[in-house]
Amino acid sequence: MGQTASVTPSTTEPATQPLPALLARRTAIAVAATVLLLVPTVVLFVITKQPSATYAMMGTIVGIFAVMFGGVRIGATTAVVLALLAPLSIVAGLSPVTGAALMALMTLTVGRLSVFGLHRSSMLVPIFLAWPMLSPVPWLPASAVAKVDALLTASGGSLSKAVALAGSKGGGNPAASKAELAEALTRQRFDSHYLGWVALFFFVGAIVPVLLAPLLLRKVHLPSPTPHTRSEAVPYTITITVLTAVATYYFLEHPKLVSGSFFIATVLVLAQVGNDIEWKLTVERVLGTLGGVGLLAVVTSLVGTATYTLVLGVPLPLTLYGLGLLFGVLAIVAKFSPRYWIYFVLITP
Repeated sequence: MGQTASVTPSTTEPATQPLPALLARRTAIAVAATVLLLVPTVVLFVITKQPSATYAMMGTIVGIFAVMFGGVRIGATTAVVLALLAPLSIVAGLSPVTGAALMALMTLTVGRLSVFGLHRSSMLVPIFLAWPMLSPVPWLPASAVAKVDALLTASGGSLSKAVALAGSKGGGNPAASKAELAEALTRQRFDSHYLGWVALFFFVGAIVPVLLAPLLLRKVHLPSPTPHTRSEAVPYTITITVLTAVATYYFLEHPKLVSGSFFIATVLVLAQVGNDIEWKLTVERVLGTLGGVGLLAVVTSLVGTATYTLVLGVPLPLTLYGLGLLFGVLAIVAKFSPRYWIYFVLITP
């Protein structure tokens, strides 16, 4: 979802280029970009053999947008801030009040930065930190891998619950009490070793685009930040802060609901700052997102519950990862299409 930050569509390809050649070129670029996005995550996963290494992918996307809309210096600052906030978001998620407060602080900052035209460069920070706040990917103890894999194979469910069950007094018995599960999940959120690695995952993911930007973007003209007046920034700041803080509180209060992070991302993506709103693009953005939700519902019904496959001895939902990457590639292909709504339909899943 983070990729859905609005960028006015444009294209540099010749208008007379045949459609098959155009699609082939865009697909090659999209595949190359996706592979580049995956490198930090794959390297960190091989080193740690932890599913939470996938947070590096989120960090990479944050770093790319920070550089695109703020430059290298803003990108470097964002990487550090993201890494510092990541463990705080996991701990803050233990309470609806602290979670809502931290989300409010992050979105207040985004709103304030809109005065300098830097809200796009920072908007993905609260978007992607909503996921570890509401449902953190757990640290998988080596001694519990076999139990976790057996639980996932037998009954499916989430990796977090399987890890908690494996570490409970029930010894992996699905009938373990809710109190034991809650205690095990809470201990995970306070584990300094786990929190330190999460901070590192986000930082490494975010700093890689910053380091590569001078090399890869030498011939690319990046858009200059567009400052907004106080009268434009204030309603924008109030809107995103109130909506995301209330949503964070509600979804932390109702942990069984799984769409909280997506809802927060949607609010930040669709909210706009300024009085000169491009209504055509706004309508396409809204309708495309709704279409993407419908597409996601269809895909989910076809795929069913997550199935896990052992990779380097670690259970991962490869089917979901594969579908996510496929939609990501297709969305990048559609990014500079004149039919802007197609991008949002594809990027939402």
